[in-house]
Amino acid sequence: MGVGGFARCGYGRVAVSGVAAATIAVGVLTGAGAGPVAAAPDSFGDRSVSKVTEDGWRVTAVKAKERVRSVAPLNQSPWTREGFLSLRGEGRISGAGTVAVSAGTVRAGFQIGCNTDVTSGLTLGVTAGPTAQMSISWPPALIVGAQASGNVSTTLKPGTIADIAFGVKKLAGPRAGLTVDGVHVKVDGCLGPVAVRSYVTVAISTPVNDNTVNVYGTPHYL
Repeated sequence: MGVGGFARCGYGRVAVSGVAAATIAVGVLTGAGAGPVAAAPDSFGDRSVSKVTEDGWRVTAVKAKERVRSVAPLNQSPWTREGFLSLRGEGRISGAGTVAVSAGTVRAGFQIGCNTDVTSGLTLGVTAGPTAQMSISWPPALIVGAQASGNVSTTLKPGTIADIAFGVKKLAGPRAGLTVDGVHVKVDGCLGPVAVRSYVTVAISTPVNDNTVNVYGTPHYL
């Protein structure tokens, strides 16, 4: 059975509006006769990682359409960070494996960390859809299901990173993906910078092997 031979099923996604714009530096002339300065690399640029599994399948994880927009917090508190996140995660399977793929998933989200918790329990809230509800403690015991992550609460300790999955899509063929657009994120009770780093994880399973491929974005600050 080839890649397209296993059952077609997947989790639905809820996307919301609002996309942050990334600014890309452009080259300037530094003097008479001088050539243009090379443009700075886009820290939000698309990335992909490909690996060949022991069964002969090429598995690719793709991170695309990433945006992180930091905004002034509505409560005007010096202990609050607020912003909007966008991301697309995609998984691809190609090649001629020797064993049929029986299952696969694509997971996309952000790792979020606070430098120092100045309260008894820092709260991190994420809203991606009006119907999604989830509350978890550290370490996270649940993952986001078919409805987009909404109102995620977790306790962060100094030096701790919270892994918040915005969605999981079943890879029911050679290609699948999920997109979250304009996700609202806030962190309360944090002293110092709040860093966010995107990730996409693609996992496949055969009767013989399980394989996982990850791709990460550049850290950004709220």
